[in-house]
Amino acid sequence: MNFMYSISMKHNCCDTNISEDTAKQLLVENGLSRTKIKTKVLIILSKSEKPLSAKDLYKKLGRLKCNISTIFRTLSQFKEKGLVTELNLGEDFFRYELNNIDGGDHHHHHVRCRGCGDIKYLDYCDLSVFEKMISRLGYKDMEHSLEFTGVCSECS
Repeated sequence: MNFMYSISMKHNCCDTNISEDTAKQLLVENGLSRTKIKTKVLIILSKSEKPLSAKDLYKKLGRLKCNISTIFRTLSQFKEKGLVTELNLGEDFFRYELNNIDGGDHHHHHVRCRGCGDIKYLDYCDLSVFEKMISRLGYKDMEHSLEFTGVCSECS
């Protein structure tokens, strides 16, 4: 099988770098309250070059005082509204990334180094063979989650 792929250091495919006004607008459009925490979490996720954990977000909120439980509730609400994707990268916790808010439907995967924890984006996904097989079984509106771990060249 011959295919081309791209591995990105930066999350170019879905980078949005949203403004405070855009974050507030997203919250209103999704029926969520426009709190400082929720607004800031959206902004932080939009600027991040990798998926972030609740703990990462808690640290990045800095001077904004809140409990870690507030971050978990916020992420849960965002996930329910389709604003973020929850990722399991084999770390005993979830990471989150902002979904493409511009209406585009970009799908990608990740690879995480088991040594240093570095995460790269894989901007290629061709699982059409599997999708065809599953479709023949009668399934529709399919989704999948596929993430990789390994040891990067720096750690090996």
